[in-house]
Amino acid sequence: MAYLRIKVNNTWHDIHSSEGTPAIDVIRGELGLMATKEGCREGDCGACAVLIGEYAASQLRYRALPSCLLAIGELKGKHLITLEGLIEGAQDGLTPVMRAFLDENASQCGFCTPGFIIALTSWLAEPKPLDLAGALQAIDGNLCRCTGYAAIRRAALRLIEQFKGLPIDPEARLNALVGVHVLPLSVSEFAAEISRQFSQNSIEKKNPQIAPKERITSNGIVILGGGTDYYVKNPEPGEDFSPFLIRMRPEFKEIAYLEEKGQKWLEIGAAVTVRDFFASELVRQEVPGIEQFETMFASTLIRNLATIGGNIVNASPVADITAMLLALDAELVISSQEEEGFGTSITARTCKLEEFFLGYKTIDLKPTEVIRAIRIPCCVDPKTRKFSFEKASKRKNLDIAAVNTAISFRIEEQRFKDVHISLGGVAPIPIVSKAAMELLEGSFCPISDGKTMAELAKKTASLAEASVKPISDVRGSEEYRRRMVYRLMLAHFVRLFEDSGVAEELFP
Repeated sequence: MAYLRIKVNNTWHDIHSSEGTPAIDVIRGELGLMATKEGCREGDCGACAVLIGEYAASQLRYRALPSCLLAIGELKGKHLITLEGLIEGAQDGLTPVMRAFLDENASQCGFCTPGFIIALTSWLAEPKPLDLAGALQAIDGNLCRCTGYAAIRRAALRLIEQFKGLPIDPEARLNALVGVHVLPLSVSEFAAEISRQFSQNSIEKKNPQIAPKERITSNGIVILGGGTDYYVKNPEPGEDFSPFLIRMRPEFKEIAYLEEKGQKWLEIGAAVTVRDFFASELVRQEVPGIEQFETMFASTLIRNLATIGGNIVNASPVADITAMLLALDAELVISSQEEEGFGTSITARTCKLEEFFLGYKTIDLKPTEVIRAIRIPCCVDPKTRKFSFEKASKRKNLDIAAVNTAISFRIEEQRFKDVHISLGGVAPIPIVSKAAMELLEGSFCPISDGKTMAELAKKTASLAEASVKPISDVRGSEEYRRRMVYRLMLAHFVRLFEDSGVAEELFP
């Protein structure tokens, strides 16, 4: 049984459950905190959302996470806030977020309300200017069957007006929110406790929540990223479930530049969350504009928890992050459990991402191996890189794609260079379209000639379409998928060459 010390609301607790126990079961069962609701148990409804405080990039931050997909072991040394903890010290027993919901009649049956309160509180704690778009994005993973959402929008607008003067500095932001009872006093107490921990132990200063590195010898251990896929398939993993939690290891969470054998790479730890991937200044610098595609991936709650490495090893033929990384010509850094206990002193091997998928749900990863990082080859001048991602799904957001595709290239002396095109949902594995890539590579880029650009787009799309062998299933027929490959390839050209007139030529 694991020994887990977690600050729950205003009190430190010794948790007696195994590290792999879903947090919601500990919250409701062992701790008896019933405001956190169990809904879909797949991370899609938001009723189980909780607020988690932890240090990231040397700063304390609080984010909403779905507790049904969260391993309790990931909360070791962190601060868990449930709805019961939010109201500590609040006037009339209501925080300003709760008051806004009450005054705007934004709650009816109340089952989903705790999750909405947690999500909007997390949004207020983000060191960003407040606007309605940000508020709606914060609750995009919360469902309500009663209100019709109009009242919830009004509550969000009320909060925007009330707190428009919040400071942007992260520490000042948290202090201000504690001062107006949006956040409980336990937030300040946790910050002070961690600060004292820093001064007592310099090793913990980098990340006080990280346990000492241990050597794992059992080949049968489950390696868990965010758990957003694993717990959907295994909602009740058993009392003794103790996975290897890569999100608790600093060597799996770093994003940094490195040089090796004359090649410069941007290396992204496998435990970096989808949210942090898109928010990273280094990622945005290397792939300009990539942040605009963040909301195409699941919900904010899921992005706060899902990892880059997890999206890859899940091996879905239509995984969104995998499609993006394939188009960026990524490679994987794979560490051997036997050689180094999943540490970083030795790199066991590297593998091109496009060679990692061997068959449907079959990957080039031994039972003794784990993906430690993903590397993206750097451009001499990242500003010359063009990148686009498109997907077709039944819903615009929060849905698995029927087909997705991404493209990356540079424009050098008016010609396409380093072209990479990925296609998902059209084969048992994610693939690249070599024929379409070969056509574009070295071709003249007529950015001022919309007609010529349109012809080039059609030829590229036709080759991409011809290269796929999709199947028919619940998300789309074979013919639909083929046609969507063609249409999405055209969409890349429209997105990337908006001023060339290509859209008018393609769709007169």
